[in-house]
Amino acid sequence: MSILTANLKHLYQRRGLWLVYVILGFFTFVGIALLFEGPEAGHGRFIGIVGAFVVGLLFAVLPIEVLSKPFSYCLPGHRKVARRFVFCVGIVFSLFGSLLFFVYPYLNAGQLVLLVCSAFFAGLISYLLGAGLAFAARNSVAFIGFLPLIIIAGRFFDLHTVIERVIVENPLVVISVGVLSSCVVWFWLGDEGRARRYCNVPWMGFFDAFNPTKVKRYRRIRMAAKWDKLKKYPSPRMERFFLGRMNRYDYVSAGRYVWGGLYAAGVVPVLEWKGVFLGVIMMPFFLGYMGSGATFIFFFMPAIAVVNMRLPVHSSMLISGGRRERFAGAITVVAIATVLISVVAVVMVALSMLFKAIVPELTLREVTFTYRAISAGNLFIPLLITPFAFVIRLIFYRKPVYTMLLLMLIIFLLIFTGIIWSKQLSAMINLISIIALLVLSWCTFLLVSRYVCMRWSLAGNG
Repeated sequence: MSILTANLKHLYQRRGLWLVYVILGFFTFVGIALLFEGPEAGHGRFIGIVGAFVVGLLFAVLPIEVLSKPFSYCLPGHRKVARRFVFCVGIVFSLFGSLLFFVYPYLNAGQLVLLVCSAFFAGLISYLLGAGLAFAARNSVAFIGFLPLIIIAGRFFDLHTVIERVIVENPLVVISVGVLSSCVVWFWLGDEGRARRYCNVPWMGFFDAFNPTKVKRYRRIRMAAKWDKLKKYPSPRMERFFLGRMNRYDYVSAGRYVWGGLYAAGVVPVLEWKGVFLGVIMMPFFLGYMGSGATFIFFFMPAIAVVNMRLPVHSSMLISGGRRERFAGAITVVAIATVLISVVAVVMVALSMLFKAIVPELTLREVTFTYRAISAGNLFIPLLITPFAFVIRLIFYRKPVYTMLLLMLIIFLLIFTGIIWSKQLSAMINLISIIALLVLSWCTFLLVSRYVCMRWSLAGNG
């Protein structure tokens, strides 16, 4: 088995990529169905190949993860295998993406072949841009979070139509740029010193952002590298506050464990208001122009908070907290986290009402965007979602990635249901139904957390 083959096996060995394949397959099916239903020239319907940018951004991380391991630097021929891996994946993906242009209308055979070649190199350029970003910027996978915003902006400014016309009307230019960029990237990735720069460098790999253990290890390594970043730890005043509360109780008491659990769970960074102040100020400004779409952020806030918090239930160390103490600590942490999230939501709603009187209308391409205050009816959503999110966190405590994926799936299903049956749901939502859902949510959390704390094995990192 060659070194390249061993690296290509990561494409099916990494379980996180299976979800990517499902998503790519879904969008490919939808795109092909739309094309065969009625292919239209000049409407941007063939430009799905620009998704190669995301593929390059994701798949280029795999050889970077290998290069960051110190032992891989000593393997013969392994320093230059990254560029062969990148180009193998890029050529195959661009080849399949360019086949969509075979159904492009109003072209003869010669023009069609030239167009397919142009589409192939356009897809390869897009792929290499994503791969180059992955190699140039550390932890570049985080840029995928901006993908929905880029898609919305592209559709609004008709960038997909512009790119399609460039590919169709200037095939020789696209092919020339593709060949030139491929040569540049080939030599750039083959630089002898590139592997040395990645060797033993802390790197966040594919889906590692959803793994709290790896995130903490990465932060510790980065903090040790630069002493100035130690200032990001909780302030001494905050540490004295929690230690003072803990010292008021006996070593084996529930009160001491609860205060320690709050400190370790991640509530302390939340209390550092400087880190969230800018976000709380800016979010209402943007959400006001989204209208009813601002409701979505109230579903995602609990999910983001839950993924970045650790309940004081599981522990890999021998500690004094028993099952009852851990149950009490879990309830306290969830209650305080819910209160903090609700306070942030209330502040955002209040600021949006203030901004409504001073923020002007925006006009882009003859479309006027009017600022609207965020509805106060959204405030019950964090109270409802947060307990359910912690239930999933408790059940899949060993698999943080599963927690994040399941939360996102449930939230998207709720949003999709709200969009499809908005009229029916608006008639059903009233004070009684909201109270019933809140009672159901918190009772579910209490039952699940009590069962986990009293019956399950609590050994291991939570």
